[in-house]
Amino acid sequence: MVRARRMSGLIVVVLAVGVEAGCYTYQPVPAPTPGMDVRVRLRVEAAVRRSTEIDEPIRHVDGRVVAASADGISLDVLVARSQTVFQNIVIRDTVMFPAADLETVMRRKFSPAKTGLMVAVSGVGAFLIVKGISQIVGGNEDMPPDDGTTAIVVPAFRKPGLTGLSIPLFRFR
Repeated sequence: MVRARRMSGLIVVVLAVGVEAGCYTYQPVPAPTPGMDVRVRLRVEAAVRRSTEIDEPIRHVDGRVVAASADGISLDVLVARSQTVFQNIVIRDTVMFPAADLETVMRRKFSPAKTGLMVAVSGVGAFLIVKGISQIVGGNEDMPPDDGTTAIVVPAFRKPGLTGLSIPLFRFR
């Protein structure tokens, strides 16, 4: 029982780290260089002009810098992607953005602080869920001796009509 609990806890931690390890932030880049992955934020007028056939203007465009100069920036952008069992089709295009249309050029950067915070919060949440489930399923070895009093369990989640599934939020004695 203890070994299974440790294994489930380890699985939860590994999944939490895997899911939350991708926290990024965007930072302005004063002079982008070819090959750099960037996000371009367009001015409102330019976004409206470029998005005439779409309901909402597209303000952000992600891509890889092909060329950059004082006149503007050329990006290799993803246009469409299709994936089937046997093939993966990716259609890309090079798009030129004049300097007058650009509001900012930003580079995606890994954020260790955000990643650490999200992993910690996810880990604590997963621990509390596993702890609540283990109490519902059969308790744990750390139960106090029975002193003849009745415990009142206040469930955090319970759907009327279903029995056997509730996660205790508080336990009063």
